[in-house]
Amino acid sequence: MAENLDKQRAVIPKLAPLYAALEPLAYAAMRATSGLIMATFGWTKLFGDGMTRDIELFQRLGLEPAVPLAYFTSGLELLGGLAIAIGLLTRPLAFMLFIQLVVILVMVMIPRGTGYHLTVVWLGTFALMSVHGGGRLSLDRWLGREF
Repeated sequence: MAENLDKQRAVIPKLAPLYAALEPLAYAAMRATSGLIMATFGWTKLFGDGMTRDIELFQRLGLEPAVPLAYFTSGLELLGGLAIAIGLLTRPLAFMLFIQLVVILVMVMIPRGTGYHLTVVWLGTFALMSVHGGGRLSLDRWLGREF
């Protein structure tokens, strides 16, 4: 991403070095906040009252076996979100969450006709992370492995 900033001409050229310097921090902040928010969704379902609602929704949508699938998706949100927050296995987990969000968008939000706007924002965020990976400030980079 930073290399794209070098090729672009900034409106205020003197700020280009600042943008380049802040890009890794901004991306890490986006990755961490997105991962932590996703983890709270999973936590609420697994340790709150959300599993019954999700299992019933999966059954209504014909997504079977509903119980293991609901636990898998909630676990993905919790554990995947935490891993993405620290930049571990970012690409594969972000891609899995991207696919989960596509299913939510197509099977739940669009038919409902409302509430899909934030789902589309989440889709864009996890699509970017699927392609970009953990970034410079990530555990993936520290371990020397970008999957």
